[in-house]
Amino acid sequence: MYRAAGRAFEPRLQYDLLTDGRLALIDSIGYRVKLIGLDGTVTGTIERPIAPLRVDDAIMEAERERYREREASEVVSSGGVNVQVEWEGAEGRTFAAELPVLYALDVDWDDRIWLERWGPAGDDDGPTDVVTPGGNYIGTLPPDGLRTPDAFGPDGLMAYIERDEMDVQTVRVVRLIALEPQG
Repeated sequence: MYRAAGRAFEPRLQYDLLTDGRLALIDSIGYRVKLIGLDGTVTGTIERPIAPLRVDDAIMEAERERYREREASEVVSSGGVNVQVEWEGAEGRTFAAELPVLYALDVDWDDRIWLERWGPAGDDDGPTDVVTPGGNYIGTLPPDGLRTPDAFGPDGLMAYIERDEMDVQTVRVVRLIALEPQG
């Protein structure tokens, strides 16, 4: 089986559920979070004036290099049958004209929306913004600080799945003491 290299930096459809049953959703290039009610209507929008980056040659080359690191022939099992999958080379990768501002969204148990932004080279090392469903800006976490966890728990618990040098997974659980609004 042959798999094409695909298109990089297409806006992702990411969503998570708020405690009142609404969806928080990102699906565009700009900094926009839609809140979708139980009846499917948009009940609110959270936006910030952060423009998408133009995808230039440096961003394209950095993405090609990341793709080369990920690509490989692999064997996958499908219904008991092993299938050899070959990936198209990085030269076949196509690119959107702009790098979307947001690439991931998660909602914690207190309905805070954690929004991860792309880094300047098109990788996932940008800052993380935390906002409320009412549109209140709580703050921006720097790329080298607290990150969105793999799972949120009650009373501020956050779980991170980490791998050591032997690729062994461990789960680290921390408690978020405070995340105070700025401004």
